[in-house]
Amino acid sequence: MRKHGKTFSLNQAANHAAIVMSLMVIATVAFITEAQADGGAVQFTKSAGPFVVTVFTTPSPLRAGPVDISLMIQSRENQQAVLDCLAQVQLSKEGAMSIRSEATHQAAQNKLLYAAQVNVPESGIWELEAAIKLGDDSVNVNGSINVAPSSPVVLVYWRSLSLPPVFISLFAVNQWLKRRSEKGLKQ
Repeated sequence: MRKHGKTFSLNQAANHAAIVMSLMVIATVAFITEAQADGGAVQFTKSAGPFVVTVFTTPSPLRAGPVDISLMIQSRENQQAVLDCLAQVQLSKEGAMSIRSEATHQAAQNKLLYAAQVNVPESGIWELEAAIKLGDDSVNVNGSINVAPSSPVVLVYWRSLSLPPVFISLFAVNQWLKRRSEKGLKQ
């Protein structure tokens, strides 16, 4: 009889440990948020004056809504990152309001980049202009970017919407395991 009781308590402990580990994994995955650009998809690279400017955007594919625009500004001579520029980005589209934002190191996680967060109101082809100034050198680089329609709400919030069914399922499994182990004790 003792052996059976010991086995039961070990099974019960293993069940509880499995449930706790499952909850920890689910919580970790659920709270992982999308990283802000600091890279992302390369939209274009252009040389102008003493600089080579590469423009990155996130999310990928680029969609209407919150967008992170990152600039990598390099010296044309030696390809070294230039870290003391003033940078601005401007998005414009025919028939839509222009969006302008300063790109800074503070907004970027990767301090080799300049980043700006903007809210693109609609899809379509937008003209992106990056204005860079360093001392007496001032350049503008332009390029077109294609912005897709925004994601449906269900896709944006899928992690949050999936949590209640997962927790309900875990509770149901827990109750099933309890009943199963109680039946095993009675027999």
